[in-house]
Amino acid sequence: MLEDRVILKQNDVFVVSDINGDVPAGNDLGLGLYRADTRFLSTFELRINGRQPILLNNSVGQAYVANFQLVNPMLEAGHGGLGIPRQSLSLRRTRFVHQGLHERIGLQNCNRHSIEVELEIRFDADFLDIFEVRGYHPLPMLGQREPVEITETGLIFRYRGLDEVHRETEVVFDPVPRLTAGKASAAVRLGPQETFVMMVDILPSIGEEEPDPDFQFDRALEAAEKTYRAWNSLCTRFETDNETLDGGLLWRSMEDLRVLCDDTPSGLYPTAGVPWYAVPFGRDALLTSFQCLGLNPELARGSLRYLAEHQGKRVDPYREEEPGKILHEIRFGELANLKQIPHTPYFGTVDATPLFLVLLVELLDWTGDVDLLTELSGNVIAALEWIDRYGDMDEDGLVEYTQRSNLGVRNQGWKDSWDSLTMPDGSLAPLPAALVEVQGYVYHAKSGLARIFRKLGRSEEANRLDAEATALRKRFNELFWMSGQRFYAQALDRDKAQVPSISSNPGHCLWSGIADRRRAAHVVRRLMSPDLFSGWGVRTLSTDAVTYNPMSYHNGSVWPHDNSIIAAGMRRYGFREEPELVARSVLEASMRFSDDRIPELYCGFSRDRRFHSGPGEYLVSCSPQAWGAGSLFQFLRVLCGVEADLFNGTARIDPLATPLYSTLRVEGMKIADGHLDFTIDATAGGPPRVLVDHKPKAIRRLELPA
Repeated sequence: MLEDRVILKQNDVFVVSDINGDVPAGNDLGLGLYRADTRFLSTFELRINGRQPILLNNSVGQAYVANFQLVNPMLEAGHGGLGIPRQSLSLRRTRFVHQGLHERIGLQNCNRHSIEVELEIRFDADFLDIFEVRGYHPLPMLGQREPVEITETGLIFRYRGLDEVHRETEVVFDPVPRLTAGKASAAVRLGPQETFVMMVDILPSIGEEEPDPDFQFDRALEAAEKTYRAWNSLCTRFETDNETLDGGLLWRSMEDLRVLCDDTPSGLYPTAGVPWYAVPFGRDALLTSFQCLGLNPELARGSLRYLAEHQGKRVDPYREEEPGKILHEIRFGELANLKQIPHTPYFGTVDATPLFLVLLVELLDWTGDVDLLTELSGNVIAALEWIDRYGDMDEDGLVEYTQRSNLGVRNQGWKDSWDSLTMPDGSLAPLPAALVEVQGYVYHAKSGLARIFRKLGRSEEANRLDAEATALRKRFNELFWMSGQRFYAQALDRDKAQVPSISSNPGHCLWSGIADRRRAAHVVRRLMSPDLFSGWGVRTLSTDAVTYNPMSYHNGSVWPHDNSIIAAGMRRYGFREEPELVARSVLEASMRFSDDRIPELYCGFSRDRRFHSGPGEYLVSCSPQAWGAGSLFQFLRVLCGVEADLFNGTARIDPLATPLYSTLRVEGMKIADGHLDFTIDATAGGPPRVLVDHKPKAIRRLELPA
């Protein structure tokens, strides 16, 4: 379970240990040090006189740094033949991740007499592909592990994969202990209050890479801290009078977003989540970047450029690639190199391509960055062509998906578990299927691009996209609306019959604007009804469904990112009380979790106000997770009511009254080529007041509440 692990990440390196800081030998929990989808360290155990130390506490500050405070158990050997009493030796492990794993081990003698102990660290590196760690074994044999080399400064583990890539883990010590093939031992003699310190650097390398010969622990830690200070300086600063919100969720979400970002030549790219999804995902990065437009629009630029570079070029059923399609997931390990898995990249997602265009539209509204539109013009055309040619398989004006690879994903919307799309009797809906929210994304993309193209004088393209969007909206509202339920169906199945599940998906159709305005009130009312609204947020599936399970992944759980999009959609249609309640409920739930972190998802149990019960944790959710962390900033934007349309030179701040805070200070919100600073003040009662200190010159008209 993730609550029994400590996870650190920096760029493409991450480590998963137990709560003591160990990676136990033979563990089946996926613990280890990873880089590029390979486990470079599969054993890392610290022992004192052969015994496991006792944990007092651990703490993770920044998501790349951890401390483990340990003490000794009762030890038999000691001064004058006496045992060493329990909890008389302090053992501290200070760890950070930066191009590898670096640990400072400190042992202090708190006895009034001298002691002598044996400090021992055990190592191994199995170099398993992350898919093999997770139980997928397609090959009858592995590559070649070479004998462990003992060097003047430590140990080197080597592996040559079947993909002919050389992978290496070097362990460097200071001071250098006694070394055998998988073990380092140091006899430590300490007088009263004396301290022994050992530095351990574990450096993964691929191919011809060589570790930094001038590496220093404190200097490298400072370099990592510097990247976070730079990140913070580029992000909007939010400050409220709610200490729990500020000191917990706000700080943690900022840290989580940065630690999940990889520095790529295209810019910062938010990977999906740790531990199993710390790689580029299309949908996750696009939605996270949208959530974070008000925090740092550079995430959107980095995501769009990276995905444009990897856009589909040819028809490949194994990888579900098609020209113009945006990737689902990309992997970098041995199995990917050998084409034993299709993730090179894998394109099995129906929504990433329209979401690529949606993010571009939203970024252009926020920044007016016409140069980026010009840069990506070929990718935009290719994505639109994919929607019309490959996405619309039966040429009926709707975008559908089916599974083409037996190693791929059956359900290819954001609810991608195998049983997330079912008929009323619980049977799987037959594919191909047209998901309700995907039609909304296509409408959002085409109508938004039409509006922007018209502003740029590209009237022919604008007229065509406008006509296509209008036709799609009309057809959508005819085919998906369930008049008896006064709600939209989750999908249309292979025969274009409605999949009549009552789900959270239609909330995304409010965000996209495809929902008929006359029906929006019915949709909002149903989303907030007891079968969908848990009190901690909107569930993914109604409690009335035969497949409802509040502890499932997609059939009754609550996803913060889903709720952040629903809340944004409610605001788009002019609702105020409902989006505030959705935002507040999810944030109140998140403030009840012990790690001050907005989770990927949590259980959909109803909120019990009588007994003040908290939300139920989902045991194997990613932690941290990108669109979970991004949800906070989308909720804040919903609560602030900040919208921008740089093509018209306008912006708006229209805050909602909320018990979450009385004052909210926003500084450095990057819009266009400037920044927006303002304060929302509700301390006097009545509607919140907005005080603006600074606005970008590109905003010619700023609308504020009367």
